[in-house]
Amino acid sequence: MTGYAALLVYLIVAFVVALGISFTSELLGPHAPGGLKSTTYESGIVPDVPVGYFSVRFYRVAMFFMIFDVGVMALYPWATSLKALHQAGFVKAIIFLVVVGIAFAYVWNKGGFQWD
Repeated sequence: MTGYAALLVYLIVAFVVALGISFTSELLGPHAPGGLKSTTYESGIVPDVPVGYFSVRFYRVAMFFMIFDVGVMALYPWATSLKALHQAGFVKAIIFLVVVGIAFAYVWNKGGFQWD
């Protein structure tokens, strides 16, 4: 039980320190909002006010890339332990690849990878 008690003490101390730091910075930090502090800063260039709607096509393509990239990265542990997994591991990996391939083909067919 002493191991769990030490963990509980550690969590309580970490929580108290996090709250203490947050409240201390809020209380002692400078409070002068307005003017230049409230404007957006990007590489020293004054941002233009966007006109119209912002297109999210690029973000959709980026999200699809991340989804399929993570799917392919899931194959790395499989490839490194292929000898230990034998036939069953190989079949499961092929099923996984087929499912990812079907999803990829579906998104491609719907035009999800185009942002012209």
